[in-house]
Order: sequence, then structure tokens, then C-alpha cells
Amino acid sequence: MRGVRTVHPCILAIGLMVASVHTARADVSPGDVIDKTNWEKAQGLLPEPVLEWVKKGDFILNIDEPKFELADCFPPFQIEAFKTNVGKYELDADGGIIEAKNGKSADQVVGLPFPKIADDDPRLAEKLMQNNHYMQYLVGNSRSSYQYISLKRSGFERESGLVAMQMPMVGFPGTVGIPNPNRIEKYLLSVLKTPYDASGAAGMTWRYLDPNTQDVNWGYLPAIRRVRRVSASNRSDSIWGSVLAADDAMGYDGKVTAFTWKLLRRQEAILPILDVNPVRIVKNKRGEWETTGSIKPVIYGYQKEGWQGAAWAPTNLCWIKRPVYVLETTAKDRYYNYGTQYLWVEAETYGCSYKVIHDKAGDYWKTLFISGAPCHSDDKSMRLLTITSQQMIDERSDISGVIEDCSPRNIWVFFAETDVNDFSLTGFLKLCK
Repeated sequence: MRGVRTVHPCILAIGLMVASVHTARADVSPGDVIDKTNWEKAQGLLPEPVLEWVKKGDFILNIDEPKFELADCFPPFQIEAFKTNVGKYELDADGGIIEAKNGKSADQVVGLPFPKIADDDPRLAEKLMQNNHYMQYLVGNSRSSYQYISLKRSGFERESGLVAMQMPMVGFPGTVGIPNPNRIEKYLLSVLKTPYDASGAAGMTWRYLDPNTQDVNWGYLPAIRRVRRVSASNRSDSIWGSVLAADDAMGYDGKVTAFTWKLLRRQEAILPILDVNPVRIVKNKRGEWETTGSIKPVIYGYQKEGWQGAAWAPTNLCWIKRPVYVLETTAKDRYYNYGTQYLWVEAETYGCSYKVIHDKAGDYWKTLFISGAPCHSDDKSMRLLTITSQQMIDERSDISGVIEDCSPRNIWVFFAETDVNDFSLTGFLKLCK
């Protein structure tokens, strides 16, 4: 037959071998070390900016395998909620969580509201992000300290220290029966402790369950000794002179309903975690759960002798392959500083591992990546997931901002004893003084 050309079997076999070799490159296994010599093995498994860091030699990824199961990341009440919350909640037209059986607002959700989401659910992305937010609440009331560390490509620049308290009014059994007349989702307080010239500056946030009610924010400045109402529309502005905005915390810490969300795909990805082993937590004298000083520290390039990569690169994180959802999101507020953002959300724990940020003109700007760790009590009666580091790399300013979360010097307390009066204006002012 004219126009038909045959292919010699040997040539076809060689072609298939080449194709299979090329396909095999785009995968990793425990024990692999991914660097600039074999970066192709991670192609498609990392956001493009992160892959570029590896390709340039800034980052080296040690591929490992976690020594814990999915169930080891959740407290006992959430293990139960994986069954009892299936089909129990839905989203209303505005994005608020409602009870599926009667359409009423769900004001006392215990556990993740959407433990099972169908792949064809048109609101899958929004439900993923609601789960992402409720992951914060599974640890109950919390007290924490952390540092913001500014790093240049050449090394360390400066450091600030803060303390924070969070009191969620939903998400864990301790909230059941607590009066919540204002329908608050969570209270949050943070106070700057160092450096000395900025010590005492503080902020407080009330977030509401109502999807159409904006956050209420207050700020305290020691110079004027006054509490002032702060606009809720500036969550994309730099905070504490850093390269991060308020909404960057934990990937995205704004209201889910303030953005439009689109699911792009589900795929395998290489994600950072602190360690392949769980972190130890113990009960203190007050009956609260807390981490210990034995937790593994993150070591950065500028701290490691002989390191040839970027000074801001973490050198001892573990990198594991996990399923993720890749989401595209844009702010509904046209004055928001960021343009399109892409979030890589772990498919089974709902934590955000990466956020790639573009400006309003559509040009790439900066990338955030987050490492976490499961925490276990010695008898495994308490299990939970926490964040250990958050790092933004601003490619335009060539500055990286690290939030050192749970670490040897930052003991975090979960299911803490907390007084709701501390989050009133009177309590906030008292704390500031």
C-alpha cells in the first residue's frame, strides 16, 4: 500500500528502550540523592522553581521513606471523624460549612469536615482548603514561640523572635459546649519579643465562621501605647519587615471564601518533612501536650561547613514522595498584592507543602515551602501533625525568609489551657503591657 512505511523491529525496540529510560528518569526512590547531576529524576515531581534550585546546585534532596503511617498523623478523635464526618457537612453558596441534612450552619464541627471528597466534586478545591484550615484546629488551643530569620544568598542577615497563642472555637472536642455567641472560628494573638527596639509590638485576629464576614484585626505599637484597629484587607502586605505576608502562613491562612479555587490535577510529588521518625511529645504538669528539646533542628547551608549550595538551603530535611493536589487560586479582591498562586496540597493530610506566587502581571515572583512532622506520645495515645519550618524564597530580592517553628529552642504546647478572655480587647491590652 502506498504511503505506508514499515519500521524495522530493531529500530522500534531501540526507540522503546530510549523512551522507557527517559520515563524512568522522572522518578525517585528512597536512598536517591537528587542534585544538579541528576535533576531530571525529579522532573514533574517538584514545582518548577524548586526543580530549578536543584538544577542550579542550590539544593540537594535526600530521598527517604517515612517510618510512620497516615494514621500516625492524627489524634484519636480525628481517626473516628474519618468515619463519622463522611457526608455530614457540605458547603453553601457562599462557601460556608453547613450540615448536609438540614442546610443549617455547622458551628461545632469536630475533626476535618470533609474526610472523603469525590474526585468529581465540583467544589473539591474549596473542601480541600477547609480541611487544610481545620488541620490547625486538631491540636486544640496552642502556645508557641518561633523566629523569623532573614537570609541572603551570602548568609545570615537578621532574626526576630515572636510568641503566639491560638484558640480555635471549632475542630476539636474541647470546643463542644463552649458559648460562642459571636460565631468565632478562631482567635489568634502574636507578640514580637526580639529585637529589643521592636519588642512589644503585637497583633490579634478574630476570624468568623460567617463566610461573608471579614476578619477583625487589632495591632499594638509600644511607641504610642495604644491598640488600633487594623484593616483586614492588607493580608497580602509584608509583615514584620519580612518577605512573607499574613496569608502566607501555613501556605494560605486567609479565609477560604476570599479566593477562587480551581483544581488542576492530582499527582505524585516530592515533599519536605523534618524527619522520617515521629517527634516525641510529653504531658506537662498542667496536663498539656508539648514537644521537647530533643527535636531535630533544621540546618541551613550557611551553618554547614563545606556546603556548596545556597546559603539559605536546608541541608538535612528528608524528602519523600507523596500524592498531592495542585490548586490554582486568585484573590477576589482586585487590590490584593499577589496574582495567581499555585498550592501543592498533600492529598491525605491536607497540609500545604508548596506555594508558587506570581505577581498581578502574571510573572513569577517567589516560592514558599513547608516541612512538618508527626508527633507521638511514648504510648501513642496522642498523635498529631505539626509544622517545623516555613521558608519563602523571593527570587527578585534574592532574600529568603525562614520561619523556624517547632524546634529545640521552640517548645510548642498543644491542647493548652487557654482563657477566652485573653482574646478580648482588655485581655489583649493587658498582654501587650
